[in-house]
Amino acid sequence: MRKTTILAVFLFCLVLESSFAAPKISFTELITAAELNPSILSEVKTKCIQLNFPLEIYTNEKVIITARGIENNQIVYAVIKDIIHPFSNGETMFLNDVIANYDFNSSRLVYADGKITDNTNGMYNIVLSPKRSGGKLILVPEWTLDKVFAFDETTGDIVDTNFIPASAPMLASPKQALQTANNKIIVSDQITDAVQMFDTNGTYVRLFAPAGGVNTAILDNIRGIAFRPNKNLLVTVASGTSQNTLQEFDTAGVRVGTFISGNLNSPFDILIRSNDILVSNSSGTNDVSKFSLTGTFISGFIANSNLNFAQALQKLPNGNITVCAFSGTGTGLHIYDSTGTFINNLTGVTGNRGSWRLPNGNFLVSNSGGVHEINGTTGALIRTIIVRSDFQFFGLYDPNILVGIAPVQNGISSEYELFNNYPNPFNPETNIRYSIPKKDFVSIKIYNSIGKEVSSFVNKIQEAGVYEIKINADNLSSGVYYYKLVTNEFTKTQKMILLK
Repeated sequence: MRKTTILAVFLFCLVLESSFAAPKISFTELITAAELNPSILSEVKTKCIQLNFPLEIYTNEKVIITARGIENNQIVYAVIKDIIHPFSNGETMFLNDVIANYDFNSSRLVYADGKITDNTNGMYNIVLSPKRSGGKLILVPEWTLDKVFAFDETTGDIVDTNFIPASAPMLASPKQALQTANNKIIVSDQITDAVQMFDTNGTYVRLFAPAGGVNTAILDNIRGIAFRPNKNLLVTVASGTSQNTLQEFDTAGVRVGTFISGNLNSPFDILIRSNDILVSNSSGTNDVSKFSLTGTFISGFIANSNLNFAQALQKLPNGNITVCAFSGTGTGLHIYDSTGTFINNLTGVTGNRGSWRLPNGNFLVSNSGGVHEINGTTGALIRTIIVRSDFQFFGLYDPNILVGIAPVQNGISSEYELFNNYPNPFNPETNIRYSIPKKDFVSIKIYNSIGKEVSSFVNKIQEAGVYEIKINADNLSSGVYYYKLVTNEFTKTQKMILLK
């Protein structure tokens, strides 16, 4: 009975669209247009609701068919036949051709209003792994469902499909989710032209930037976001009055001004290193532009004919840089050294938007087919973790303790020291100060009352000086904790008390 009903619902589409043999727009044009300007998807969703057409179709052959445009007043579907290499043999179709070529009675149909009809016997059901207590998470927004998923930072497994649930109208095309210094989550959203704020339970807090409400003269078609060392937020802007700029906002979301203007062309992501800032561009001469920490243009960091449509950037522990190449002949995960010299292109999965290096050396990558794990050396596919069309950038969430580390102004030290935290007892924030008389490796960890490590937040070489750390223990329970400073020549432990 259900199969008959589904066929009947869509049979009229054969008549409705009979005058249009096939879309004129190519698969690459369709996918690229929506990637650059997701407001197209907003129009498509509205039309799907009006016509009661499916927004996405997942067949039992793992073909993804997703509404991506409108032509001659008809919805155009992108047919992704290879979830690992989405641009390989992709097609565009009107719904009549989709119905003629694919069996809806054995497919999963996703509608723009959230309704789902699943005829695949659970083929696309998600099996969650348990969350590790205190484990770090990788947050990945998804466009179609307009929410944020969470993956285990160590294993790459899915642990939460609703870390931030669907939150219309605040989220309409979430691109990147980041953790703030006061234990909130901010999400850049391309269609709402705003950075939205949520708490760590996924509850909406407020529109963070621009403070005061949406202003497309400031933010329009935003993508990647990043924090400056002073905790101010930088936001990429691709359209409107502030097109091809990075806008800066203070910790309250109030606009500071235009941080970078010029030498950007459809910017996508921001990577802040110790001595410079890198910004990826989806077009133009410079695939990745390099700027000083104050926003002055230095050079084209990467200008590679094989790197097309650069999206997410990540710095690896050895200083190398990864760049996601979304489309073109060089699509894949590009790896460069710290100076921008090409090393390799991992092509086991292509059409990449975002990437994240796991502790085992492998990478998670997102594309129009889902989230996948690839070998960190060869790029070979290890596994597909989830099949979906619209996962975006990756961002880290540490549920234990948030850290802000800064040198104390005019701080000069002649000896190693770990000072008492203040205030103590505290709830939930406290400050830890320490000093090192010379350049040295520094490790600071926090342990609970039975000696179990609950956080490691300094683990690097630092110059001589006095440093102060502000920590937030919102996610820890009341009790006695110990913080420990270890260098090559000095070790000291202090006690602190969290009272809630």
